[in-house]
Amino acid sequence: MLTLVTVIYGDARPYRVELFGSILSALKLRTDPDTRIVVYTDRTLGDFPLPVTERIISAADWQNWTRGAGVTHLVKLHLVRQVLEEGHGPVIYFDTDTLFLEPPEHLAARLSPETALMHANEGPISGHGIWSDIAAWLGEGREICGRMLSRHSVMYNSGIVGVVEAHHDSLCRSVDIANVLYDVDPVFSLDQFSTGVALSGQAKVETCAQEVLHYWGWHRSFIRAAIERFWQAHQQADIAELCADFAPATYTRPPEIRWQDKLYARYMGIRWRLSDNSRFACLALKSALHHAKTDTETANRWFGVHMDFMRKPTSSRAQGKTLERACRADHQACRTWLNPRNTVALETWINDAGAGAGAS
Repeated sequence: MLTLVTVIYGDARPYRVELFGSILSALKLRTDPDTRIVVYTDRTLGDFPLPVTERIISAADWQNWTRGAGVTHLVKLHLVRQVLEEGHGPVIYFDTDTLFLEPPEHLAARLSPETALMHANEGPISGHGIWSDIAAWLGEGREICGRMLSRHSVMYNSGIVGVVEAHHDSLCRSVDIANVLYDVDPVFSLDQFSTGVALSGQAKVETCAQEVLHYWGWHRSFIRAAIERFWQAHQQADIAELCADFAPATYTRPPEIRWQDKLYARYMGIRWRLSDNSRFACLALKSALHHAKTDTETANRWFGVHMDFMRKPTSSRAQGKTLERACRADHQACRTWLNPRNTVALETWINDAGAGAGAS
């Protein structure tokens, strides 16, 4: 029997919406009715409408598993191992911001003592800025908990982690590796690096980026909104109706961006000598202004993306001020329809940019 497992903590609605979408995609596509879904949570799911096995994480376990809440993602290392120890068969962990595009049993069929599964190969940690301290500490090679690691060691995304019983010792080792690296630098993605290097010491780690949609990044809020609309429109539907109407593949399509706005962003990039992130900030702002004519909710979602990219580090203090000047007129045009959250974000960013805080 295949077990799918995930974790959700807190009561924020967007994460509950993600959970709804990910579980519904699995229920729709599963080919074996015995495939079960286990959800670890720090509080009861209440009236959640989909059939899952709920497991409450105790306060003591939460404290221990996350190193005192230092890195919350570390819970993955423990709950995957815990479910595997029950001996019911293969286990596939999935993040809530993950939609199955193929039956989960197809993923499980690829698992063996010689093969584990993770979402995607993200390359060596030396290519990830936030891992610079650990990469420098590992250097050209250092033995950590029986595994030789270096700055060239590959990190796999842990939006999906598929294992079988033979991988149990590697999962235990991943906890030990994460604990060692935590004391060097408690970066948020410790879980996925330690899981990948521990598993790859025993088995081939295959990836499944085509079989699932793991939707972190700027378009995450758009997918959440689409799932929310589906949920609200199906409040009275039963499981059969939900599964029949839900189409996970439709969420793979990114929000439409007009060619006129792309040209505008390119022009702004040349005129103001903007970075790639700053150009995309201009593109998102222009998209927000376009949608504001008919849909202020979508416009505010685009404006939120705009602010996310505005806050990304710039190459110099002058760049932050330049970006503020480039967007000043459009910012003023947005003020009539901005929601309170975006209004506060905009005012904060303008004040920081004026003080030079937008520079790296």
